Amino acid sequence: MTVCLSPGGATIHAANQFSDELMVATVNGIVVIKENSNGSWRQIASHLQGHHVCALLQDPDSGRFLAGTHDGGIALSDDGENWHFSNSGLDIENVYSLARSQQDGDTLLYAGTEPAALFCSSDLGESWTRVAGLDGASNTDTWTFPAPPFIGHVKSIAIDPQNAERIYLCVEQGGLYSTEDGGSTWTEHTAGMPNDAHRAIIHPQRPERIYLANGFFFNRSDDGGQTWFEMADQISRIGYADQLVYHPNKPDSMVVAGGYATPDAWATGSAKSAIYKTSDGGENWTQASTGLPDEIMPSFEAGSIEACGSASRIFLGNTHGEVWLSCDEGESWQQIIADIPWISKCFHADLIHGKLVLSEDDVQIPDELRVKMAEMVDRE
Repeated sequence: MTVCLSPGGATIHAANQFSDELMVATVNGIVVIKENSNGSWRQIASHLQGHHVCALLQDPDSGRFLAGTHDGGIALSDDGENWHFSNSGLDIENVYSLARSQQDGDTLLYAGTEPAALFCSSDLGESWTRVAGLDGASNTDTWTFPAPPFIGHVKSIAIDPQNAERIYLCVEQGGLYSTEDGGSTWTEHTAGMPNDAHRAIIHPQRPERIYLANGFFFNRSDDGGQTWFEMADQISRIGYADQLVYHPNKPDSMVVAGGYATPDAWATGSAKSAIYKTSDGGENWTQASTGLPDEIMPSFEAGSIEACGSASRIFLGNTHGEVWLSCDEGESWQQIIADIPWISKCFHADLIHGKLVLSEDDVQIPDELRVKMAEMVDRE
């Protein structure tokens, strides 16, 4: 198996032995890097150049790769080298997220899009069917995005490891939605929280426990998303929680990464990112900084973990085209590649690199959340 690293694709990889290949989604195609015998890494290939790749996934049974692209739809490859687009039934070709599950022995693939919609494939991506039930979810008319073109999108998809019909969607900005019946009906879970849902984790051993990273807080629910409490006190240097991964064989071991404030504050050229780790399900967090620069200017936009028994390797990719690796559950980090195309969703990299400037009139953020953002900046 090849480990995939992308903003909206697979994040958890379980293996019998560690892979020596990493497939990275970038704003200019896919970059494949390979581990050398001495532990260093090198770039060995590029694919789909000219396409902004948002999500990557490999089906472990067939070995097939899927790539979700911005304004191009979904590309497939059976060998990781030869790619073709497969958009039959996919009437929205701006694909932000991909996920996989198995139900009654069948493989189901899901694609989340902008505008926010969900598509399903039962033939490994050859054709797609829109999950119509999501269109009837509550408050869909309010789904938007705080910057042009003000259109909400499905940023990530989480599927219960024990129940393939239980799916959580993070709609940015629209909220967290779940289905218990494979997509026929949906429930909103954002009461008392901002609607900027980024990434959800369903605890594999305690499925009623949900972790949610969003644009202003980091939350946990112990009742399937009915009620939430904040976990931000111990991760005070993250105001824009984005990447969130857990060890599949030790699910209370997690890493969260994010910027110090929302992206409109990054125009200074720095997201001032931070990484935190926990080994007890989020009861206690410590900042992980060994091996990292004093100020982490880029935003971490992609995270993946590969687990082999109790050991693991965590990969984080950022808007400067760097990939960082931790082999000790987030305690320390080393840069394994640099100067590849930026790793980023939509316009985040453009903000960091000064290629996009947003005024307050461009960004639609409620006043109460602007107060929260000001508090985050004051902490610096």
